[in-house]
Amino acid sequence: MGMSIRKVDLTPEQKQMWTDTMSLMAWTAPGFRHLFFKLLANNNGNYTALMGEFGNLYTGDKGIACTDGQNIIVNPETFFPQGGKGGYSLKERVFIMAHEVAHNVYDDVGLLHRMKYETNIKCTDGKIFPYDEGTMQKAMDYRINAMLVESRIGHMPKDALYDPAIAMGKDGVFDIYGKVYKQDQNGGPKNPGQQPGHGNSQGQNGFDPGGVQPPGASNGQSPSQAANQRNPQQWAVELSIAKAIESKRTQGKIPGALGHMFDEILDPKVPWHDHITTVAKRIMGSGSLNWKKPDRRFIGRDLWVPSRSGEGAGWLVIWGDTSGSIGDKELNQYLSELKGMIDECKPSRLSIVWCDAAIHRIDDITDVADLETIKATGVGGRGGTDITPVFDWIAEQRAHPDMFIGLTDGCFTWPEQPAFPIVWGAVNSSPEDFPYGEVAVVNT
Repeated sequence: MGMSIRKVDLTPEQKQMWTDTMSLMAWTAPGFRHLFFKLLANNNGNYTALMGEFGNLYTGDKGIACTDGQNIIVNPETFFPQGGKGGYSLKERVFIMAHEVAHNVYDDVGLLHRMKYETNIKCTDGKIFPYDEGTMQKAMDYRINAMLVESRIGHMPKDALYDPAIAMGKDGVFDIYGKVYKQDQNGGPKNPGQQPGHGNSQGQNGFDPGGVQPPGASNGQSPSQAANQRNPQQWAVELSIAKAIESKRTQGKIPGALGHMFDEILDPKVPWHDHITTVAKRIMGSGSLNWKKPDRRFIGRDLWVPSRSGEGAGWLVIWGDTSGSIGDKELNQYLSELKGMIDECKPSRLSIVWCDAAIHRIDDITDVADLETIKATGVGGRGGTDITPVFDWIAEQRAHPDMFIGLTDGCFTWPEQPAFPIVWGAVNSSPEDFPYGEVAVVNT
């Protein structure tokens, strides 16, 4: 059953329960209440949520609460107790409202909309799983519920998805997805309705199965139009205020999972190879576009996207630090993760210099597949660290590289900064260890 809202009026008892819910939310989760009023509330009369009847996307049951990125929609018939029976308790209602707000903090509505044509999903460990929207909905719920439990926001309903073996409050949704997918392949949660791993027999949140609706579902807008109306700058401002409000409530001791949610949005940690790829494309370019040949990755989506052709701008030098502080395993891993960047930027010349205190070998790569040969043959080294031989070798080439990438821990005597762009893949070290160049921290 899709999203069809019929607005309803609250009874006097429901009005009082709604007021009680918002009052307790102001005391126990004021940051969430701030976001609700500033960015999500549909101020219609005296109420700050759309109250209406709507069906559940997956089960056909009556919905309880959901969001479409613009409003939070609550079904009073299922949200509030009636005659002391059914519904959810006061603290559970606070939990549910904070859950729906968190969907919007993470922009889960936008993420599902952007992924609707995907066939696979890649986790941060490189594992690939078939993409299924229902599985992603559950992964999002596991993440949010774990964050709220660890942050002691409200009281989690007994029919919620929660299992520390599946998700902790700081876990990313893509990695949670892989665990949920495997769980579903094995028949779903082992102990439905119990902790840990509780949820109903379908493995869904009782209050929020399919709680992330398409953008604009609450007001009849097209999903594409509604998705483009989210204002990142406005969200950043209000999230900063919400974080300050929560910090004041906790006397500067925001629970780790809650603080991580704010920091993840306000100061996202970009994977180091994505950071380097962005810098490389800015400096070197990424080749030209071939409008006569489509990108095969998009053919199944009825999209004509031009393929990449040609080469980026110039010469890329990569230094592999082969000193004793960095092992072959680490270097091979980093090179594997850089393959995508190299393939996308298409440098006209790629040189990899293997050096500890002295240069042991230099590989001029014509195809990224050659990296596998290098990994198989080994690179030698394991002495002390000195970058000077690398810079001297570059000077002997009578040309400056368009970009230099150094995979190192930075434990060496620093020479004068050369006159070409430098990016450091900081291996088990911090940006403060690098006096010049851009730094992408590895293994953090």
